[in-house]
Amino acid sequence: MNNNGNYPSFDILNQLPGCWGCKDINSVFVYVNEEYSRIIGFNNPLDCIGLTDFDIPHLNPKYAHLFQQQDLQVIQSEKQLRILDIHPYADGYWRAHLFTKTAWRDNNNNVIGVIFSGVELKHTSLLEIGHWICRSNTTQYHEKNTFNQQINIFLNTRESEVLFLLLYGKKPQYISKTLQLAVKTVENYVVRLREKFNANSKGELIELALDAGFGSHIPESMLKTQQSIILKEY
Repeated sequence: MNNNGNYPSFDILNQLPGCWGCKDINSVFVYVNEEYSRIIGFNNPLDCIGLTDFDIPHLNPKYAHLFQQQDLQVIQSEKQLRILDIHPYADGYWRAHLFTKTAWRDNNNNVIGVIFSGVELKHTSLLEIGHWICRSNTTQYHEKNTFNQQINIFLNTRESEVLFLLLYGKKPQYISKTLQLAVKTVENYVVRLREKFNANSKGELIELALDAGFGSHIPESMLKTQQSIILKEY
C-alpha cells in the first residue's frame, strides 16, 4: 500500500527494540514494525497496513474493541496511556507487554492518530518501573515510610490479583469487572489485605505493599488470563 507521501518513512522503527506501530484517526494500521507483525501472525509488516485490530488473527473481538477505545481515549484526551497487555499470540505463546500509546501529530501539530510501542516483560518481576508508576498515583511519600520495611506476607491468588490492581489506582468497580467478582467481594479482599499488612487505611496498605515490592510483580495467575489494563494516563 503506497502512502502517497502523506506519511513519513517509518523504516527506522525496525531498528528499535520492541513492538512499534501507528494507526490513523480511525484505528487503521498505517505502519507496524517487523516484531509486532510477527507476534500477531503476519510475515510481512506491509500486510498489516489498512487492517484494524479486528483483522488480527486469534485476537478476541472484545479486546479489538478495547484497543480501539484506548486509541480514541488517546486521540480525544491527547494524553499518553501506559497499558499492561497479556494475551495469547499467533504462535500459541502467552506474552505480557507494557505498551505506551501516544497521540500521533502532523507537521501542524494536529492529532492524526496513535503511535504505540511495547516491550515484552520476560519475567514476572520485570515490572520494576511499576513501583514508580504506582508511586506517582499515590499521595506524597510520608517521611515515616521512608525506611524500607522487610515484610514477609503470604497472599493467596485472589488477594495478589486485587492488590496488584489496587496498587495501580484501580477502583473496586474496575477490579470487580476485571476479575469477575462482586464489588462487595473485592471490598472484603481489601479489608483482609489491610489486616495482613497491619494497615490502618487503604493508603497505608498501598505504601506498605509498594515498600515490599508488590507493585513490581505481575501475579502468576494473571499471566494466563487475557488482560488490557491501563496502568497510567499522563
